[in-house]
Amino acid sequence: MVEGAQSRVWGYRTVYLLFGLAVVFYRLLPLETGSPGLPGPDFILCVTLAWVLRQPQAVPVGAILFLMLLSDFLLQRPPGLWTALAIAAAEYLRNRRAGIAETPFLFEWGVVAGAILAMVLGQRLILWVLLADQPSLGLSLMEGLATIVIYPIVVLVSKFALGLDKLPVVESEPGRP
Repeated sequence: MVEGAQSRVWGYRTVYLLFGLAVVFYRLLPLETGSPGLPGPDFILCVTLAWVLRQPQAVPVGAILFLMLLSDFLLQRPPGLWTALAIAAAEYLRNRRAGIAETPFLFEWGVVAGAILAMVLGQRLILWVLLADQPSLGLSLMEGLATIVIYPIVVLVSKFALGLDKLPVVESEPGRP
């Protein structure tokens, strides 16, 4: 039984990394031939936060670091800033998972929305303090809002297509009997 659970966790880790690499590759493709439209959601962040609340062992910090840092470099964002904010948000949610696990989904969605908005505003504040170029506030907020809006869809796909259910808090914590 332990071997089956361990192989399932490694399977989820593999799916997470392959999905993240596919998203980065897709965003690098020159598919927009006209004028740029509205910013899309950050799928990697959305999947990361959803999976951290459902199967915390499936999304280790090293995988988050790798995917976010790779996307920072390849998508020409300030290196490490979005990565640090994403790791901070993921670890915040991972540590608060015990309180969020037993609440209704709308509360979970609200907590995730707050974490995403804190990331967007934190990035703006840090870039402002460093006097770095940054996109307009409207575009940053629209990307954050798009990420918040697709969160329930990511949770549904994770649950029904991949079988990624919420673990009880006791099962997800290593070292507990």
